[in-house]
Amino acid sequence: MSVGVAALSVLAACQQAPSPSPQDTAAAPLPAAPQAIPFDPGPVQTAAEYLAEPKFASADLARGQLLSFACAACHTFDAKGATLVGPNLHGVFGRRAAAVAGFDYSPALASSGLVWTPVSLEAWLNEPASFVAGTKMAFTGYRSADDRRDLIAYLLHATQ
Repeated sequence: MSVGVAALSVLAACQQAPSPSPQDTAAAPLPAAPQAIPFDPGPVQTAAEYLAEPKFASADLARGQLLSFACAACHTFDAKGATLVGPNLHGVFGRRAAAVAGFDYSPALASSGLVWTPVSLEAWLNEPASFVAGTKMAFTGYRSADDRRDLIAYLLHATQ
């Protein structure tokens, strides 16, 4: 991936939808209350246990690190990382979604009941807005299963 393509990926990840005009919101019906997502996130394990799985043991960590630049535009990964546009991802695996204190999550994600595992993160990274309708995250996702695998493997290393 060239630097230009990586930069475009980061910029695309940060794009936000335009705000509706006052006349658009005046007549718009209120959205339905968020519903919990019926989803099996798989077993909650340590990062080392996930990384020992053949799927992640064969992942391309260098590629995952490149793909993580889109995440790093809004998130930090280390224990002392700040909250940016998105919450710090340190310790994300095994944690309930919307659990970082002080971050203003969407009601949809806060009520989702999700636990972040590689299975749930892969579904999220495929298309966040479809996986949790009503999320505030503007990232459109990674369509390639290999990209998601490599990114998740990298995040297993970077966020512990």
